[in-house]
Amino acid sequence: MLALAPTGVGNSIVHDGPVVWNKESILFSACNEDTRSELDAFGSLEGKRVFCVTAGGGRVLGLLPARPKEIVCCDLNPAQSALLELKVAAMRDLPHDGYLKFLGVRADLGRLATYERLRPRLSAGAKTFFDRNPDLLEEGILYQGKLERYLRGVSIAMNFARPLGVRRMLEAPTLDTQRAFLKKIQNPLWRTVAETMCRRSVLRAFSGDPGFFQYLPQELPLHRELYRRIHDYLRDNLLRENSLLQIVFFGRYVWEPGLPVYLNVKTYDAARAALSEARIEIRTAMVDAALESEKRGRFDAYSLSDISSYLDDGAHHRLFESVMSSAAPGARLVSRSNIHHRPLATEHSARLTRDRVLERALSARDHSCVHEFVVGTVDLG
Repeated sequence: MLALAPTGVGNSIVHDGPVVWNKESILFSACNEDTRSELDAFGSLEGKRVFCVTAGGGRVLGLLPARPKEIVCCDLNPAQSALLELKVAAMRDLPHDGYLKFLGVRADLGRLATYERLRPRLSAGAKTFFDRNPDLLEEGILYQGKLERYLRGVSIAMNFARPLGVRRMLEAPTLDTQRAFLKKIQNPLWRTVAETMCRRSVLRAFSGDPGFFQYLPQELPLHRELYRRIHDYLRDNLLRENSLLQIVFFGRYVWEPGLPVYLNVKTYDAARAALSEARIEIRTAMVDAALESEKRGRFDAYSLSDISSYLDDGAHHRLFESVMSSAAPGARLVSRSNIHHRPLATEHSARLTRDRVLERALSARDHSCVHEFVVGTVDLG
């Protein structure tokens, strides 16, 4: 069952404090977080009700193999809602090979014909959006978000700086081999190119992401911190198994065994089967506003993927206040934030039993490489 809140694309800009969102563009089209982290933190979701941030839709669909009863997902940008609608419709209709072809992982010349077949399943707002943007579909929607296009440029720059080293890291059979290649490629040119692409000014101008570093301390050298975290990650994890870094270094997914949960051949059929049983409700709204009206006991799990990076202090407080007021007994919470997770208010911390060991483990192994986690169980008090 798929329930839809309005997704029509109206005024082009929404202001939420200093963060400006373009409502007529897909900002995130792939899955830039590692849903396995949420699955590890939640445990069993069978028969449970989950609140989730929409973004590119991958984190929503990646939860399906755990067989939740209901997922309510929310995003301020109606283009993201339309994208999730499309991914849901395609998953219902297509086997694994067809799904990868339609989204863009594999070559396909018939994507527009597939869209015409899927189109009746979409809401009026989603139809309008994709009817206006057939080129996004034809080129493979998975790589057409503003962030993914920016990362394609990053991959070109990185391969220019050290083409053979990057390819050899992808092909490295062991961590020892990868570490040797990583050591070789870290020359001054490589570091200069990598850090330049991570500077605030460059991200602000070209990434299309209005809030990635909005609430990070200004004194934090973001470009150096991103460089350090990614390279630290690669010393302990194989590049090819990281779906996000495949896009960073190659502009697309190039090693299918490392695909995200909802795209991976090992879990696709389970996600598709669960989709026929789960209720997915797509809302277009601010997350704090979406939760404020919910009754006590509404949700068993919260996937607040990276949302705290985009909220000012007032909205951040209201979000966690709404989580506490809508949680069921024993509800699990997973919240991510880029580089630094803002501390919770004292009254919210008092009602969350945190798993700090798991938080550290997820921060070290999650494919994002840069996320800090807050993970715990909500105490109703």
